[in-house]
Amino acid sequence: MIKNKIQSKLAKALDSKLIDATHPFSCTRIISSGRWNPIAGQYENQETETYTGRGILFGNYLKDLSKPSDYLVDDCKSIVLQNEVTAEPKIGDVWGTPKGDFRVINVSPDAADATWLVQIRKVTV
Repeated sequence: MIKNKIQSKLAKALDSKLIDATHPFSCTRIISSGRWNPIAGQYENQETETYTGRGILFGNYLKDLSKPSDYLVDDCKSIVLQNEVTAEPKIGDVWGTPKGDFRVINVSPDAADATWLVQIRKVTV
């Protein structure tokens, strides 16, 4: 009940009051299974999974009293609705965003399982 209310209210806010802070993202991850082939340098089976979503992607931790243990000053704090992301984000995923590519460093759900708080870091070449 509370989860649905949070997701509904936040979705409306993302469409109206928070629209300037709302950004889309997409991710394509490779899922490997089977035996490792050392000659080819890959697993026997590889599938591609793509997921998308939107949220407040580029918040910061600067005013937070407690920061993640692996926090870097340029890391962004992202809040995404679980019901608007087509697959669960995983550590190591790379999100394509309007501001470039960002790697997922940490993912944690809120207490109501309505949103994910995601720590992302700019991918540098």
